This record gives sequence, structure tokens and C-alpha cells, in this order.
Amino acid sequence: MRLIWLCFLLLLGSGCGWWQDDKGVFVNREDDYIDVVERRPLIIPNDLEAGQVADPLPIPPANTVLNAEYYPVEPPRPDAIFASDNRDEVRIQRLGARRWLVVPEPATTVWPKVRQFLAENGVGIAWEDPRYGRIDTQWLEIADGSYRDVVRSVISDMKGEVGLGGGEDRVLLRVEQGLRERNSEIHLRYQNTEFEDADTTQVRDLNTVPTVAAEIETELLNEMGAYIASKVSEQSVSRAAQVISAGVKSEVTRDSTGEPVLALRLDYDRAWATIAQALNRAEVEVVELDQQSGTYHVLIPDNVFTGQTTGWFTGLFGGGQEYDLLLRFKKTGDNQYYVSVLDPQEQPVERALSQEVLAMIREFSS
Repeated sequence: MRLIWLCFLLLLGSGCGWWQDDKGVFVNREDDYIDVVERRPLIIPNDLEAGQVADPLPIPPANTVLNAEYYPVEPPRPDAIFASDNRDEVRIQRLGARRWLVVPEPATTVWPKVRQFLAENGVGIAWEDPRYGRIDTQWLEIADGSYRDVVRSVISDMKGEVGLGGGEDRVLLRVEQGLRERNSEIHLRYQNTEFEDADTTQVRDLNTVPTVAAEIETELLNEMGAYIASKVSEQSVSRAAQVISAGVKSEVTRDSTGEPVLALRLDYDRAWATIAQALNRAEVEVVELDQQSGTYHVLIPDNVFTGQTTGWFTGLFGGGQEYDLLLRFKKTGDNQYYVSVLDPQEQPVERALSQEVLAMIREFSS
């Protein structure tokens, strides 16, 4: 009887593995990734549309690690992705008298939608350069009256409000890369020949064109934003506009000493306001700021990075770590600044923490 029981226990022990091996009832797939090999790309027949085929589980591209020699033991972690309530909305952004449209799509899909908006409203294009995202419309003769398209209707209805009685009208547009990945900006200027600075022939840099009728520009941006939002499911891609996406306005990179920095390719006023807005959206407490020296003194709770809310029990005893940090601006070129993270003694903090803070700021920027 003892021998029988001993044989039974041996069989039972050896059979437990059978329940969880690769051929048993419950297959263990924890280490399946080790044996995965990349298959050949899918071949699409010539008579089928390749644009409809998409990878359901794409592997995100890895960012190039700069100054890798500063990370001999542990490589820097990939940038975190932070949630923002309005990151998927088409909206107008304001800074003083400046207005622009923020679209949560890459420039390669925004460019054809802008051109389609003009075409459906019967507005001709006099000049365009997709490499720089620039469009100048034809001059339009718009008088008082009712029009079927929104562009002429907006201009006709609002010209009197801004003190314009006649003249020809046109719109200048520029599509740019946004502050975040897969994010674009649309800048717009309205011109009328009654203004002395409205050149009827010359192609103008949008940064040199003053805003002469902010109300008209804002309403045209509203109409264009509503149009693009309604076309969100349409994803036609312009290959000619791929150069626009190369003009990155912000990125987390490394300086010459290997310290993480947030590179902002903006003018100082917008760069400063961008950081303030990002901190406000992330609900980070700003203790003190000094625009003259380019410094933000902030307190960042660790739940900003973890996404976990502090429970009542932990909060009762003052739980949860808080980082006391300085954000310092440094000019590195024309309309280019580095933002670095320092401790209260103005010394660099741990690089992993610095990269998390800068990635958070970039994700909440617009």
C-alpha cells in the first residue's frame, strides 16, 4: 500500500507541470516573446488599396538616445505619456493678441484638410509651398450681402465691425508642427487692400504680417477648426507636407554635459507662457516665478508621475513624496531655449527625475 501511494504522489508531482507547460491544459505564455521572430511585410496586390491596411499593434519608434556615454549602467527611460483633458480637441490657442488653431493630428493629414476647406468654400489658392506649410489665397472682392460659403460670409459680416468699407480681401495660412508629437498648429492672417501694409503681389512671411482684424481671424479659425473636427475620421496623407513634421518645436534631449533638457524652438514670450500653461494643466504648484531670470520654483507631488491619487489615510499622515525643484530657462539661439531641472541649491537633479519632469511639461504644452 505504501508503494502504491508513493507511485501516486510521484505521478501527481510530475503531472503538475503538465498543467502549465506549453502543451498542457493551461498554456504558460509568459516567455513566448523570446521565440518571436519578425515576419515578412504584408504584400498588397496592385488592385487593392494599401492605405486601408494598418498594424493593429504597432511598435512605437524608440527615440535616439543622445550622449549615451553618460548612461553606462542604466539607460534613460522612455518618455512618459501623461493624460490631458483637451489633448484630443481642436481648439484655438491665445497669447496676447496672437491666435492660432491647435489640431491633434500630424501636419501631413492637416495640410490636405486645410486645402479642402478652401476648395469647398470656393476660395482659390494663389500660391502655396507644402514644404513650409504656407498658403496665400487669391484676392476676393467681398461686398455687403449674403454668401453661401463661410469664408466670404464671415468677412462680409465683420468688415464693418473693424472699420473696413471695401477693398479686396485674402487669407494667409501656415501649417506648422505643434509642441507635441502628432500635433499641428494653423496660423492665419487676414489682409485687406485698404491697409497700407497689404502687398497685393509679394509672398509674405506670416511672422512679419501684423494682425489688423483679430475678430475676423478668430472667426475664420473657428470655422476652420469646426470643419477639421468634423473631418477627423478622414486620414488622407500629403507626402508633399511631410517636411512640415520635421520642424519640431519641442523635444526632450540632452545638453553637452549629458543633462536632460527641454528644447523649445519658440520666441521667449510664448516659451515662458507655454511652461506656465503646462504647469497649470498638470496641477503643479508654482511657489515663485521670476521672468527676468527665467526661473520657476515649483512643488511637484509624485502622483503627477504615477497617476495615483492620494488616499485619505495616506493624506492624514502627510504621505506622498513632493519634489522641490527649479525650472531654469537658458537661451541657446534665436528663438530657441533650453529648460533644465535643478534642486533648490541650483544643482542638477537625478537625470531620471529630470527627464520625467521635462516629459510631463512637454505633454501638457500646447
